[in-house]
Amino acid sequence: MRRSVPVVLAAVALTGWAAVPAAADPTPITSPYVQAAADVTAGGVLKRAKNVDWVRRVNTGRYCVHIDHRVNLAFSVVQVELPNSNRRSFTTTPNAVCGTNAVTVYTYDLNGSYVDNAFTVAVL
Repeated sequence: MRRSVPVVLAAVALTGWAAVPAAADPTPITSPYVQAAADVTAGGVLKRAKNVDWVRRVNTGRYCVHIDHRVNLAFSVVQVELPNSNRRSFTTTPNAVCGTNAVTVYTYDLNGSYVDNAFTVAVL
């Protein structure tokens, strides 16, 4: 019995890392001109959303924004803004970090170092 405890704890830790974050209850975004949108805190919490399933902070300055399956990212334009910041961002979609139908957002300072930063995403 004592030997199984570390194995169970390790399994829980690994499962927690790979699991989809718990469903939050973000305020809806009702803009008719965007397919999907998200307002995300520096910690990766989804504050407001339209057609966004979940957001996960992967590492410092790296986030996954999973878009609803009804939105076709292949034929969309993705725009990321860092409000009230002199920092920069970069996005890719799809990739191995976040998977299919997800936008990967990288935020970094002017020296090129990853930093956590609040951001908004609009899929047009």
